[in-house]
Amino acid sequence: MSKSERRKILSAIAPSHFVGRTEELDKLLRHGKGHSDSNGLAILSIPCGGLTELLTQTYDQLFYEQGDIIPVYFQVKKSDKNSEQLAVRFLQSFLQQVVAFRRNDPKILSASPDVCEIAELSIPSDGYWVDRLIETCETRSRLNDKGIFFRQAFSAPLRAASHGATAFVMFDDLQNVEHFSDDLNLMDEFKDIFSRSENPFVFAGKRRFLFKKAQNGITANDYLRTFDIDELSFSGSGMLAESLASQLELNITDQTRDLIAQQFDGNPSFIKSLFQTASEKGVDLDSFQKVEETYAEAVLGGKIKGYFDLVFESIAPNVETRKALLSLLYNALTIEKERNPVESWRKHLELSTDDFYRVMNQLNVREIIRQSSNYVEVMSGNDTLCDYIASRFRLEVRGDSRSLVVAESISEFLKRAPNKMARFYKRSTAIGLRELMAVFDCQEIAVGLIDYETFKAKHKGNSSVEIEAALKSETATVKLPQIVYTANTVSLYSPISKLTEAERSAVALGFEAADYKDENEIVWIAAEIDSKLEADDELTAFWCDRLEMVALMCAFTNFRLWLIAPEGFSPESIKVLKRRNAIGSSRAQIDLLAKFLDAEDTVAEKMPSNEYEMVLPMGDDTELIAAYAVEEIARRHHFGSKAINQIKTALVEACINATEHSHSPDRKIYQKFTVEDDKIIITISNRGLRFKGKETKEIRPDEGRRGWGLKLMKSLMDDVKFEQVD
Repeated sequence: MSKSERRKILSAIAPSHFVGRTEELDKLLRHGKGHSDSNGLAILSIPCGGLTELLTQTYDQLFYEQGDIIPVYFQVKKSDKNSEQLAVRFLQSFLQQVVAFRRNDPKILSASPDVCEIAELSIPSDGYWVDRLIETCETRSRLNDKGIFFRQAFSAPLRAASHGATAFVMFDDLQNVEHFSDDLNLMDEFKDIFSRSENPFVFAGKRRFLFKKAQNGITANDYLRTFDIDELSFSGSGMLAESLASQLELNITDQTRDLIAQQFDGNPSFIKSLFQTASEKGVDLDSFQKVEETYAEAVLGGKIKGYFDLVFESIAPNVETRKALLSLLYNALTIEKERNPVESWRKHLELSTDDFYRVMNQLNVREIIRQSSNYVEVMSGNDTLCDYIASRFRLEVRGDSRSLVVAESISEFLKRAPNKMARFYKRSTAIGLRELMAVFDCQEIAVGLIDYETFKAKHKGNSSVEIEAALKSETATVKLPQIVYTANTVSLYSPISKLTEAERSAVALGFEAADYKDENEIVWIAAEIDSKLEADDELTAFWCDRLEMVALMCAFTNFRLWLIAPEGFSPESIKVLKRRNAIGSSRAQIDLLAKFLDAEDTVAEKMPSNEYEMVLPMGDDTELIAAYAVEEIARRHHFGSKAINQIKTALVEACINATEHSHSPDRKIYQKFTVEDDKIIITISNRGLRFKGKETKEIRPDEGRRGWGLKLMKSLMDDVKFEQVD
């Protein structure tokens, strides 16, 4: 059964619409089938990271596969209140899911049978152990020992396995056990029970809760490994936005898709809330203005507000406490902007010791604050959280006019949007200094790879092939340090954030030789700087001053400055670099250095790809324009004349086919040229009719010229593929 034909069982999203978590889903499926190096997996998720949907998608897929593993999903809920209620519900849910799987009947899951009815529904081979399990638990329950009953109920998967029913149990929202009213340490109970399991299982919940448990020994044994569910990647967020737009029949543009991916920092739940709000309002999301107006609606009165309202009400049920909490959070974001002492928060909240630490723990688990033993820091990097706090404070605490708050919020969001995208574009083109310096390991490299003065004198202007050959034969070398730790400079010296993005400056600590002595310690402080031409002496001196300030504030005594400018440095600025014991490199040198250090994969995502796109009208010999364009692209990347002629001929044939056979309504040919080290990938696409046959081999050439295009393309190119889509 294909994904598109499957009906949802426990999941809320159709499999074909579940995007952005393919890698995580594959890992869970492999683990559930026993293809991992541990029985247990602790999944540490960000808040609103789509954890529940990931687990239920895993459940549905394993259910439909009907393999040897029985999937079991169980969500810990605050409404259970105590361990006994939790145990009863787990036992009933476990048996119900086993029976439904064994009978391959998901309808059983939507019914509400009691334990006795479930026993009657079980298949004959399971009847014995199911009856004994129910009988044992009922006996233990009459003994009125909640600890024994809890262990008996949650040991059900282990008992079932001994009778040939191997279950893969996934526990969701484990952080909710902290709300229960009895004195059992439920996490310790879970760990003790499942440490004996030979079957795969999952402990899943908010990452700060489970990470704390990991520090207390949850991963001390070999039976459990950790697995992080972070924000969606930029591309994953874009895929989700496009999928939601298609499902809800909303128009978006490439620009608004990118803005949405950035504005929500890859949070799938918030992205979905935005699209649902737009659908309810009946508006598209095809301009920044529409995105921000819809976002304001979601934050001030829609689904995002509803989510955070529930979070804050559960943390602080008392209205006055909630207002005091909003005031503290708002002031921390707008006035103090620094970490605040824990005692200051305790004084303002006026709670008992137990209530205060419960509130602070919940704020930390929900990632509203970050708390250490002495300080509290609000998560100012989460724009959605900060926007909610600001709007609730102004409306509920300060009593501002709602119309004024809405108007000013939309204005602020619109001003922020282009700045946010500008920062993103700068970050996305960053070299990856931190990652690059992390691979420094006492390598001997040609001076021209890192010193711009040498590179300019000997290599600049030559082809990349010529430069690489010359660098290999260069006798003057320099030895890189061995780096043992790297960090973005902003994490060590926050004022640098006013000058550059975090990804564009880094600090690397290490040793000048693999001889770990005080005198060998060295710190490299690096930064990318912007200059259209060679960086001048004023700009170079400015950045040397800034990086030296980092060294001063961090008490680095033996350090080296490294500046990278796109086009290198002017002769005057090179003199500045020498006086300051600094190194200057160009972007071209960084590309070569990464290749020499075999670190291209490490920094590849941050390096620009050689990809070209163009759209041409059909007819009037416009395929010749495409041929001229691809010839120029191929020459720039040093393809030989014979290969270029073959490429041009194949491209012309592809364009003629697209023109003559498609009956395209827009009469356009869409072309993309992707250049890699040893090949060029050409994609030609158009709207219109499919080929008549399912396979291209069904099209046969006639005795004249007609029909030979496909055969000619295949003879000229290394690989030709045809993809027919909607």
